[in-house]
Amino acid sequence: MRRILALAAITTLASAPVLAQEAAPRFAIFAPDQLFKNSARAKKVVEQLDGIGKGLQEKLVAKQKELEKMAEQLKSPGLSDEGRATLTRNLQDGETAFKRAQEDSQKEFNKESDKIYGQFQKEVGPIVEEVSRERKLQVVFQYTRQNAGMFAFTDEKWAVEFTDEIAKRYDAKFAGKSAAPEADAPVAKPAAKAAPKAKKNG
Repeated sequence: MRRILALAAITTLASAPVLAQEAAPRFAIFAPDQLFKNSARAKKVVEQLDGIGKGLQEKLVAKQKELEKMAEQLKSPGLSDEGRATLTRNLQDGETAFKRAQEDSQKEFNKESDKIYGQFQKEVGPIVEEVSRERKLQVVFQYTRQNAGMFAFTDEKWAVEFTDEIAKRYDAKFAGKSAAPEADAPVAKPAAKAAPKAKKNG
């Protein structure tokens, strides 16, 4: 029994230097929320999306005021029966159109949001990969409010350092360039075929 224990101890000690030589995992945390706070270009992305949302909202508010005005006119005691019937139909049609406008506005906002954030991810992704390779990282965790619970403890200064570096390089790389998504390249039209030459008689 003692020989077995002694052999086990020797085996453990012999393997200890090998384990000690193994490199510790290298990883970092990327926090998009932090990037939007510290990057001037990322802030422009948010401002652009906010502007689109504000423009759509203003159009809906204008339509809603028109409906409120018609509803107020219906309360007028001097309104004829024919006029009241016409105004009621117009109000009902307007309410239906307003609901459709709300749905269309939401679809348009989602479409623009996907386009803008898609462009943002296309720009930031290569920078995250570049810094990760420079630092020989094995994993980069993406930290958001939704997955905050997976971290029991983080050194805040260390946690934001990687994202701050991404923000710095992101602004430097795209300095002076518009934050608007790149326009889709126009589809090239097929070249017109040459007219067949007429055959000469004889």
